[in-house]
Formats: sequence, C-alpha cells, structure tokens
Amino acid sequence: MELIHNPDHRIEQLKHYLGLLCSGTTDKETYLRYAGVLESATAFEANSALESILSATRDVTVYTAAVARFIRSVGKGLESQSLPRYPQYSLFASLDEENRRIVRYMEDLQTLAKELQKQKSADLSPLLEKTASFHLIKEHYARLQNELFPLFEKASTEHSCVKLMWAIQDTALGFQKEVLAYGGKDLGALWKVFGQFYVQVGILSYREQYILLPVAYRALSTQQEVGPMQSPFKKFVSRTGALSQEELERIFSILPFDIAFIGSDDRLKFYSDPPHRIFVRTPEVIGRLVQNCHPPKSVHTVQAILDSFKEGREDSAEFYLVMKGKFIHIQYYAVRSTDGEYLGCMEVTQDATHLRSLTGEKRLP
Repeated sequence: MELIHNPDHRIEQLKHYLGLLCSGTTDKETYLRYAGVLESATAFEANSALESILSATRDVTVYTAAVARFIRSVGKGLESQSLPRYPQYSLFASLDEENRRIVRYMEDLQTLAKELQKQKSADLSPLLEKTASFHLIKEHYARLQNELFPLFEKASTEHSCVKLMWAIQDTALGFQKEVLAYGGKDLGALWKVFGQFYVQVGILSYREQYILLPVAYRALSTQQEVGPMQSPFKKFVSRTGALSQEELERIFSILPFDIAFIGSDDRLKFYSDPPHRIFVRTPEVIGRLVQNCHPPKSVHTVQAILDSFKEGREDSAEFYLVMKGKFIHIQYYAVRSTDGEYLGCMEVTQDATHLRSLTGEKRLP
C-alpha cells in the first residue's frame, strides 16, 4: 500500500525502472514487479522521473529509446488520468486544438498511404501533395518552442523533457522533408521514411497531450500573470548623444539586421523585433537560458562559443548558411566592460543576399 499512496516512493520506483531501461531492455518479470506504479502513473510522476535522467546529461538524445520505452510502460496510467479543461482562447486550449488537428491529419495521411500501398500505385502525388500542404506541424512546433517552452522553463524546475521533444521535432520535420524529396526511384525507401515520419509525429502528439500540456498547465497556473515589461528608462544617454525610448525602439525596428543580447548569466535580456526578423522570437523568451533557445543538436556549439568568450580566448564567432534561398549571415560578439569584464554576448543576424549580389559602385552624387 505504501507504494501506491506515498508520492515520493512512487516517483523513486519510476526513476528506478527508468534507470533499468537506460541500462538496457527489461523483461516481463521486471515489468510485473513495477506494474502497480507503472500502470497508475500520472503525468506529473512520469515527468519527475524523466527529469532525473534528462537533466543530468548534455545530450538528451542518448536516452531517446529508453524514454520511449518508459512512456509506453506508463501509457495505461497516463491515458486513465483526467486531462485538464483548458480555458477557452488560452495558449493551452489553442495548442491542444492544434495538436488534435495534427493527430487527425496524420491519421488521414496514414489511411491514404495504406490505400496507395494496397493499390501498388506508382503515382504517389496525392500523398506527396498532402504531406507538402501539412504546414501546421512546423507552425505548431515553432509555437511550442517559442511560446510554451520558455514559460514552462520559468515556472518549473522539471522542464528537461522539452529538450528531448525539440530534438524529436527536428527529426520529424527532417523525415517530412525526406518524403517530399522522393524522386520516384526507390519506393521501398520512401515507405520506410514515411513510416518514420508518421511514428515521430505520433510520439510527439502523444507526449504533448498526456504529459507536456497537463504538467506545464499546472506549473503555470500557480504563477501570477505578468503584464508587459516596463522599461526602466525613458531616455538613453551616452557621451555620443541621447535618444528617447521611442526613438531607440523605432531605430531597432528598422535596422537591416536582428540583434539579441545574452547576459553574462547566459539568459536572453533583449532582442530587436523588426518585421524582417529571420528567426522567430517572442516576449516569453526573455530571461530564458540561451542554451534552451536552440535545438539540442546545436547546444554544444553555442556553449563552446560562450565558454570561449567568458575565458577571453575569443571575441567573435561567425556563421553563414543558405535558408529558403536567402544567404543568412550570423555573428556573435563578446561584450566586455572597459576593464575587460565579460558582460554578455551580442548576436547579429542578417539576410545578406542583397549585399552578396552587389558589384561595382553606387556613390552619392
């Protein structure tokens, strides 16, 4: 009875079982020893167990398989819980509705795929067109990453599950691209990739419905609503001039590049928000660890840059890439006080496509 009624004991049991899964697969006998707590586990208990391993590693993806087996093991408990009734028009209600639409869309895609396989049809254009028009999945994942994840991280100390979800989101979108890149040659390979796409999206939808949204909702419901941030100054004054708050804000809004400033504690303190911003930002990310603002596969690079700035080994870093036909130039600068103290890092991102195309000269008359 203690196992059933003692919350701490229950979580410890779940952690222990998860630890066994991380060491390797378990047999039926082992499962049965833990069945009582596994089959009655709540989203909050499962999340606490997951936190114990995901928070202790830099690369959460090493536990992808173990976490999947664990969530399958607690599935009966998760599905028996009463899901929250999210307030109408709230962020949670909106995300929940989008997630349910994704589930229905994927079911339709799967039905279509099975029909085409049964017919042994060589014309896969209906499937490819339907997959290509599935814009909601990318938009939904972006909303989670930029709206919910930052709020959840601020409200709860047990939020490491979002790192793994982000990594799986990238994987799912990668499989979607592979499906759309089908060139009509290896049909078997296409069905294999489509199957992976279907599975990964399904994994994410399930975890969102039964773990992420309920846990984040309870964490955030205990927090007081925070209104718009108030600026601590009305005027910016320096030895080279002065600007009103409105002038400064309008200047930032028309600069031909995006700026973000990360403080010495690695938390985002400011970002400019011009209409041409390349990477999405929302006010919820203010105060968020910059490591959590990047997909897991990029975190080690971000950390290496910050470490080199803090240790004084480097003062800048540069990256460039082609994205949607645009040449994107990204620079990081160490910001230091006059006596050399590290104050933070400034990120400058610019669509340099036009600049790259310029030739010759165009002078003022």
